[in-house]
Amino acid sequence: MTTTIEPTLDLDDYLADIGDRIRAERQARGWSQDELAARAGMNRRTIRSLENGIGTLRAFAQACAGLQVEMAHLLSGQWRLPARHPSLTVRQAQVLRVVADGRPLAVAAPVLGMTPEGLASVLSGIYRRLGVVDVARDRRRQAAVRVASDHGLFDQEIRTS
Repeated sequence: MTTTIEPTLDLDDYLADIGDRIRAERQARGWSQDELAARAGMNRRTIRSLENGIGTLRAFAQACAGLQVEMAHLLSGQWRLPARHPSLTVRQAQVLRVVADGRPLAVAAPVLGMTPEGLASVLSGIYRRLGVVDVARDRRRQAAVRVASDHGLFDQEIRTS
């Protein structure tokens, strides 16, 4: 007599998959963990735990509500990794507009009420958000301007993350 052992659902793997899906949905929207937490009425620590596969069904439901995604869809086999659409805060778009002409940071920083170091830090964040960090340094700013322009990030006054 042969016994067949049915594969069991590994709950830890399942929760980790749910966490990965929540993270993917959040990142596709260009949101930080803080942003999702605010939209879901939760704290960032809970979002971080959910994304790490640790949480309650209630917390998961709240995160889905914050993402405006049906929980059943997120759990289904129909769910697909969403396409990431770049986004910038209003301030980031303003900064990128000012430096778009290639002026040196020392010249652009006072226009923005920043130090050159602070401006460099903000630009680094913009480059990460727009996915151009791997572009050669001398072409990175123009690549960021091109991505922002292609996605209408300069056209909309309110395009936040």
